[in-house]
Amino acid sequence: MKKKSFRYQQVATKVEESIRLQQLRPGDKIASVRKVSEELNVSVNTVFQAYSILEAKGLIFSKPKSGYIIRPTADAATAAPDKNIVCLPANVEVSLMAAAMMKNARERGIVNLSILAPVNELLPISQLNRQAIAALHDAASENHQYPLVDGHARLLKQLARKTFDWQHSIDQQQILVTNGCMEAVNLCLDAIARPGDIIAVESPTYHGILQSLEQRGLRALEIGIDPVTGLNIADLERALDNNKITACVFMPSCHQPTGASMPEAQKIALVSLLGKRKIPMIEDDALGELCFREGVYPAKAYDKHNNVLYCSSFSKTLAPGFRVGWVSAGQRHTLLEKIKFASNISTNGVLQDGIARYLETGHYEKHIRKMRLDLQIQMGKYLQAIIKYFPHDIKVAAPQGGLSLWIQLSPKIDAFQLQKTVLQKGIGICPGHIFSASEFFHNFIRINYCPLWNSKIEKTIKILGKEIAALA
Repeated sequence: MKKKSFRYQQVATKVEESIRLQQLRPGDKIASVRKVSEELNVSVNTVFQAYSILEAKGLIFSKPKSGYIIRPTADAATAAPDKNIVCLPANVEVSLMAAAMMKNARERGIVNLSILAPVNELLPISQLNRQAIAALHDAASENHQYPLVDGHARLLKQLARKTFDWQHSIDQQQILVTNGCMEAVNLCLDAIARPGDIIAVESPTYHGILQSLEQRGLRALEIGIDPVTGLNIADLERALDNNKITACVFMPSCHQPTGASMPEAQKIALVSLLGKRKIPMIEDDALGELCFREGVYPAKAYDKHNNVLYCSSFSKTLAPGFRVGWVSAGQRHTLLEKIKFASNISTNGVLQDGIARYLETGHYEKHIRKMRLDLQIQMGKYLQAIIKYFPHDIKVAAPQGGLSLWIQLSPKIDAFQLQKTVLQKGIGICPGHIFSASEFFHNFIRINYCPLWNSKIEKTIKILGKEIAALA
């Protein structure tokens, strides 16, 4: 079952695909609004809306008396280690850097572009609050008692329903509610790995995953990715042939920090490769629902081997502060239950019930579609400003979804020093150092494009560009 999309989104996607396939190149004029309207049998207003999305994303611009033109953009970041470098298992030491970055950005970052979370303006706060209050006031419920370790029955039912259109859907008996996606990942690592084991991760990868490995004394083996199509399966296969890898932790959809998403055929190949070798794959899908293109499913949807431990949450789509996530670990479900019960018994029952009630209203899919559209527009405005104000030698990975941009700066720049410098000006960014156990990304930064665009944000990007130029 395909996810619904508005007609103007379909038109925008069709034109964008043409641009990405290089059928249309920078400087080329695209078809007129009237012509596209006639060819696709849609209204002129629909085409205007589609072109507005593409203009906001920085892909096209309007030229008086000439129509719409393909805009030159920054090159895609390489986003991966040099191909001549052979990655070896590495001990992980990023927690102090990551903790310092988070603390400093919160305390001193007046404009905080480092925290990977949606702003309140993009969330259905009023609707969600009503449902949470209803859950709190329901005297007939058991929300004031200890919740079941698996999770609230109402939420488990809704989570299972979210997987109905997957090739391999998940039964609610195979779902465990957690305190956010990171607890889900941690439970999986505790069930599978022991100190000294080698865990394959993407390079770069989300710093929270590296922190989890460090805490458990696990070694990271970094696998290169393409900034658009994600994990390099050939590199993974070579790593599997040459190392005793205990498990993999990957983000196939809306990879963090690059925003890459593996094509569905590559996800199927990945699941098949690891399933045949019986190497567990922990899938972090916290951002998967924020992919911009249609027909995107998690790798778990194709898991005929029951080998994928699927982790997700509502922290990036509904309420970061609720800390409600979930995991489906298949054959390891009972073991995860035991570990969960021993660590914190259960997850907040009232908030689980509140989210479940909101899901029952049927508004969630509409909210997600609108949020994706809003994020595309946001991303386009940030990208245009970065191209305008940053030095011309930068490279930007064009995200397929998510909340952030991954930017490669001049090799002369140390992103950690840049972070310290701009903090003095009240700007918070993420240095690339914390996304690798092997210090591959010293000249990369990640910025969150979720804070709503305004003149203050534009001024911030301009200041950031000046500081980057100064350091270079």
